Amino acid sequence: MSQARLLLVAARFLTRLPLPDVGVHPGELRRAAPAFPLVGLVVAGAGIAVRAGAGPLVGPVPATVLACAAMVAVTGALHEDGLADTFDGVWGAWDAERRLAIMRDSSVGTYGVLALVAVAGLRVALLAPLDLAGFARAAACGHVLGRAAMVLAAAVLPAAAPGRGAEVVGRPGPVGAGVAALTVGITLGLAVTWWAPVVLAVALVVTAGCIRLFRRRLGGVTGDTLGAACQLVEVAAVGAVAALVRAGWV
Repeated sequence: MSQARLLLVAARFLTRLPLPDVGVHPGELRRAAPAFPLVGLVVAGAGIAVRAGAGPLVGPVPATVLACAAMVAVTGALHEDGLADTFDGVWGAWDAERRLAIMRDSSVGTYGVLALVAVAGLRVALLAPLDLAGFARAAACGHVLGRAAMVLAAAVLPAAAPGRGAEVVGRPGPVGAGVAALTVGITLGLAVTWWAPVVLAVALVVTAGCIRLFRRRLGGVTGDTLGAACQLVEVAAVGAVAALVRAGWV
């Protein structure tokens, strides 16, 4: 029951699904973090269902746009908001204190808008040419690896500011780390088989870049930066899988 509760805590934190409110005890969000990749599978599943249902009716490109919109709706644009705030803050000031202040501002600036347009456009452009099977492979890998990047960043960096993101910071226990690793391994193994190390390497390189950036510019992570890492790793993984699918290797 404790593991099921942690999965529910993770799902309530990362999505806007109508789930029971179980309350979050101190330290529970950090213990729930290894379940984030599992939640990613749920989000991907929503997009796959919409693409499957809309594709025969409106064609692959509009269906892909609808599928991506559905995945954003499931999360309440949580990670997109983090992406925009992070880009505004990281590139909008000369010191960490001012950058964090900009990130707390609810308005979206030029850097944030450009980041949102670039990531959303890339996601649709990469997914639209794929058939349903290819879309499912790419979406599943992208959403699982994006959430795994959040877990890794929160495990190796301190909190840069108080907030919900700070509650995720910390190394997962051996059981939690095993759950996250197993989720990633099974997803990649089923989606891209022998090419799993390639997609994983792409995700790890982008995650490492995010970690380095957040450490140098902010001194750690916040909830916004975790969302930004999720988005950047997701689109990188989608691109890697899409390339494999288009090459006929998976």
